[in-house]
Amino acid sequence: MARHYSTKNFFRQMPNALLARYFTDRRLFDDLDFGAMKETKPDALFDARLELPEERRKPMDAEFQDVFELSCEKGFRAIIDEARWQMRANPEALTDFVETLSALPGHYHKAMVTYLDHKKCWTGATRFYHADTLSYWRKRKHLGHEPAAVDDASIQQLSDLSWKLFSPYAWYG
Repeated sequence: MARHYSTKNFFRQMPNALLARYFTDRRLFDDLDFGAMKETKPDALFDARLELPEERRKPMDAEFQDVFELSCEKGFRAIIDEARWQMRANPEALTDFVETLSALPGHYHKAMVTYLDHKKCWTGATRFYHADTLSYWRKRKHLGHEPAAVDDASIQQLSDLSWKLFSPYAWYG
């Protein structure tokens, strides 16, 4: 089933403590008492956000939509995949990262903690997730299973071909 983003619903799903961290980092809504707000009742926050000029709201909405997109099982897998790559030299850090995220209560929580605390993993995870959710990719089963040609001659051949295709000077003979 498709998921649809709305800021109000996003605020309802996100724990108040994480929303407070997000807005504190941006020095916004210092007078808003996030601790006094009831979980799933962020009406005061939503109203305060509407008071911001549109040029301040738009970038935040884009960030919230990214967090929303990764706040699901598939998003969590994308985060873990990227963490495996980013932390490949330090397996203990990867284990700690995965255990810490897995212990969090929900996918919204996991996505926002990754966004706030692990920027290196965040960027790659959003790209993985986006690629994984493209609907127009088709798997080609009729192609052979040849290993990649990574010898020096093949790499040079690819380089020469790339220059011919993408160089602006190549078109002029």
